[in-house]
Amino acid sequence: MKLTLSAIVIAAGLAIPGITLAQDLPKAVSDLGLSNIEIREKPRAEYGRRIRATLPSNAKVEIELDGKDAIEDIESRGNDLFPIADIRSLVPAPILENKQWPADARLEKIEFERDGRIEIEGRLADGQEFDAEFSADGRTLDFDIDD
Repeated sequence: MKLTLSAIVIAAGLAIPGITLAQDLPKAVSDLGLSNIEIREKPRAEYGRRIRATLPSNAKVEIELDGKDAIEDIESRGNDLFPIADIRSLVPAPILENKQWPADARLEKIEFERDGRIEIEGRLADGQEFDAEFSADGRTLDFDIDD
């Protein structure tokens, strides 16, 4: 019975158009420890995929991949902000070492630009909204706190 039920679940998953298996994730994404994973192709497959999933902190996010499976951005779904700790493995060491990197913030969105820049938006530990941009070599390009 277990074998039959497993086969039915797999067959149903394969029958839904636009959904691919979680094993088909790039390593950077699979290393995030996601659960409740749904993967959908963008309208044109060469433009990449969208992944809806839950991070280890239980925050629900959508991850956009480009056509080469590089992460374009990770954005919270609903009102869930996600802790930076959940995506720390994606951030280059020079940026993590910057004194202005808000390691205890909760993010609404993180964008990974092709030139290595990272843009983030969210709330600092004290609740203030902020947005910031860092260069690949770790320099702070912009850091705004909303009053």
